Amino acid sequence: MDDARTTYTAGKAARSRDVEQAEGRARTISTVRLVVAVGAVALVIARVWGPLGESAWAAVAVCVAGFIALVVAHARIFEGAERARAALRFHERGLARLDDEWRTFTNDGARFALEDHPYADDLDIFGPASLFQRIDATETRFGELRLEAWLSAASEPVDFNLVRERQTAVKDLAPRVLFRERLSAEGAVEDKPDPASFLAWAEGARPFESARAWKVVALALPVLFLAGACASELAHVSVWAWAAPLIASLLAGRVTAGHVAPIAGAVSSKQGAFARFGAMLATIEREPFESPMLRALQAKLRASGAEATREMARLERILSFLDARNNEAWRFFIGPALLWDLNCAIALEAWRTRAGMHARAWLEVIGEVEALASLAGLAFERPEHTFPEIAERPCFDAVALGHPLIDAKRRVDNDVTLRGPGAVLVITGSNMSGKSTLLRAIGVNAVLALAGGPVCAKRLVLGPVRLATSMRVRDSLSEGVSRFYAEVRKRSSSARARHAYRRRSSSSTRSSTARTHARG
Repeated sequence: MDDARTTYTAGKAARSRDVEQAEGRARTISTVRLVVAVGAVALVIARVWGPLGESAWAAVAVCVAGFIALVVAHARIFEGAERARAALRFHERGLARLDDEWRTFTNDGARFALEDHPYADDLDIFGPASLFQRIDATETRFGELRLEAWLSAASEPVDFNLVRERQTAVKDLAPRVLFRERLSAEGAVEDKPDPASFLAWAEGARPFESARAWKVVALALPVLFLAGACASELAHVSVWAWAAPLIASLLAGRVTAGHVAPIAGAVSSKQGAFARFGAMLATIEREPFESPMLRALQAKLRASGAEATREMARLERILSFLDARNNEAWRFFIGPALLWDLNCAIALEAWRTRAGMHARAWLEVIGEVEALASLAGLAFERPEHTFPEIAERPCFDAVALGHPLIDAKRRVDNDVTLRGPGAVLVITGSNMSGKSTLLRAIGVNAVLALAGGPVCAKRLVLGPVRLATSMRVRDSLSEGVSRFYAEVRKRSSSARARHAYRRRSSSSTRSSTARTHARG
């Protein structure tokens, strides 16, 4: 834990300096941008109502170009500051977990809590002061859902080869603090955006495929407008040289607004956070992993038929152009004249044609790595925890088993042994002596073990198990369910789960035997 504290403390100090430097640069560019905008307005006024000649328009053009460049530069610096702040939060959260202050974290996974789950409610897997709240380090919905699935799966048969692969991956990620920081910082946004609308767009129909003429219109009209404006001012041609293309652009923008708005709404604004996945993918692709599972995930990105990092970087650039319309002057004056939204929509459609079908697979890779990184954070911060040994026979044999959500200074550890099928452990003691805490410690550590994470014990040997509990029983006046009936119903559910597991195990054994005889 001392190594973790030293690492997080140093990281917090370094990222605090990065935030201060980025904010200083952003303030400087904001000031320069304001000066340039005022200068451009002053030049226009002096040209129209003052003594300046035709050459003033060249200076105005330079100011406009400089303003656009400063807008882009400010956006990039602002994004850099956001990433620095996200990296700072990564280290602050690490220190909070070490100080047992993680119960204040916003995301506790309460939306995953189900009273009728075989064990999640009894063991505090989700909700306030839960296992999910303690270990969650995901920044995307895919990562959050993958972690939730792993923590909820201990009531079903588990592939122990997969568990071993996850253990190896978690061990590989645990010391890679800089990688986990970058992954978190690149994906961090204020709220985890729902990928549904983005994926619906990426995998959906393509309205511009049957309207290729709009591509010509979107390119030609802005060029004609700019050329006409220059010709009107410098060569004294009719104002219609620029007015006609401008009117045509306004009409084209009005006609296509119904097609452009859904596209822009699916990927811009809050949904624009998905563009940051490109940086997350680049972080994953560059890391020299040693774990076979992590290398397989990297290979999945390269084998999709489109280059994930490059395509997501292109999407990020398109969205940065699209979000320029958030500037009021751009939205009402420059954008309509250049058919900005239409050109961005056409670029987005071209991206979707190339890469849209691969987007879901890329997000699934990010989610898998994030879930593994969450378990790796626990392993890094609690080096005294151990990875369980996986046995082929049903068993639970633990030395110095404790509850992973209780601070080590207050925790009482116990040796626990359940040697095989039919074994029963009877726990007795006075009120408030820790009986239910021990039962929850057994269950929570089993959940962590089957997810591929470390457990709070000096040693744990775990075989095939199917986890079910009956500890918290709630009656319901509205449903006419007494406490006694609620208890019967919950225990009946646990018994059905146990019998279903035995039938699957028996069926699996018979199938395995049949295949062996067939091969013989």
